[in-house]
Amino acid sequence: MTNAQHEAVDGVRRSRVRTALRVRTLGELSIEVMRAASVRSPRQRAGICAAIAVFGVVVLQPGDARSQFPLPQTSRSLESSKPLALPPQAPVQRQLKSTAFFVDGAGHMLTARHAVENCARVVVVKEGHRVLASVVAQSSRHDLALLKAPKTLGLAAVFPRSVVASPNDMVFAGAYDTLPGLRVGGGVLANARVTTSSGGSESGHLAIESSVTFGASGAPVLDRNGLVQGVISRRALPNRVLAVGVAETTSFLTASGVRIVQDDRPQLAGSASRAHRAASISATVMCLQN
Repeated sequence: MTNAQHEAVDGVRRSRVRTALRVRTLGELSIEVMRAASVRSPRQRAGICAAIAVFGVVVLQPGDARSQFPLPQTSRSLESSKPLALPPQAPVQRQLKSTAFFVDGAGHMLTARHAVENCARVVVVKEGHRVLASVVAQSSRHDLALLKAPKTLGLAAVFPRSVVASPNDMVFAGAYDTLPGLRVGGGVLANARVTTSSGGSESGHLAIESSVTFGASGAPVLDRNGLVQGVISRRALPNRVLAVGVAETTSFLTASGVRIVQDDRPQLAGSASRAHRAASISATVMCLQN
């Protein structure tokens, strides 16, 4: 350190100051150097400037009214922190997957009641789309529930006006997640057989021999014309599945205020299979439970 710097430091030590330490940045110190004109000794000013140039930041001692280097006292108040996101939702503890199908052009969907019970949120998934849905009605007698999505994704189902499935009729039913594999090539025309109509031993139900498994609850049972003959409910035996019958299904929808389309004419376009028809009206339903 040069003699000028020693004298500058000695001058500061001799000042009658009672202060607290304060760190100043290089930019702020430059201002203080300009204010140092009150220092009489040029050698002291030169020493301070040299210290700033070498160290970049230094520790100064701002004093009281008698200090040779008065520093401006600035106060900065910080605003209290504010939340930037909505409160987190309760974590999902369980996720149930089923199938539903659209029944009109307003976003109404039909599925099995047990598939959407005790859901914190219901999510409809189809062809890359994910939308929230709500449960708007449930049948007290049958395993049926009505959902409402923002819009219809694809086509709406058509129900028969008078045609009813009979024993030994070949039908189609499948979980939505399995439909891509069933549409390969020409697509599957039928994968189940009617064993008992809705007037049989399980009153109000259509019994079919089918290999459908988890995720098929709520899926439509389609006849050879692509018309909905029932809604998959549960498995009664290893090779026997029960579906809520078409009469009970349409009565529930009508009572819920849904305007369905009923027509006995075929709904399969060209060479399209029943697997293609099912994919056009169906979607996956995710029941998220807390």
